[in-house]
Amino acid sequence: MEENKRNKWLHIRLTDRELLKLKANFEDTAHDSLSEYSRRILLKKVMIGRYRDTGMQELLRELTALKRDLHGLATNYNQLAKKMNTATENDITSSRFQSEKLEKSIQEALEQVNRFVDQTAGKWLQS
Repeated sequence: MEENKRNKWLHIRLTDRELLKLKANFEDTAHDSLSEYSRRILLKKVMIGRYRDTGMQELLRELTALKRDLHGLATNYNQLAKKMNTATENDITSSRFQSEKLEKSIQEALEQVNRFVDQTAGKWLQS
């Protein structure tokens, strides 16, 4: 048990550039700590790289954009509903145009979501 106890220190000096590069390389691995990563480099042990699924990154990026768009539309819809609930007869007439325009935007956004889900499902079924 005493052999596995790490009680010795190795102090090294690095430039800012070297430290940034070391940290950047560390981020591309599955190791939990910079110390563990550095120890593996120094002792020439096997490095465990991190596999990054680029397809999943694209999926998350698209879903995030769709979520942001739908959230914006929902906020606009709520504001319009509140305005119409407190509006006079003249205000309601002008708000109807805004309501129709917003409804069209919501329909377009939902169609975009449906297309994206169908495309993603198609790709997934092919793999």
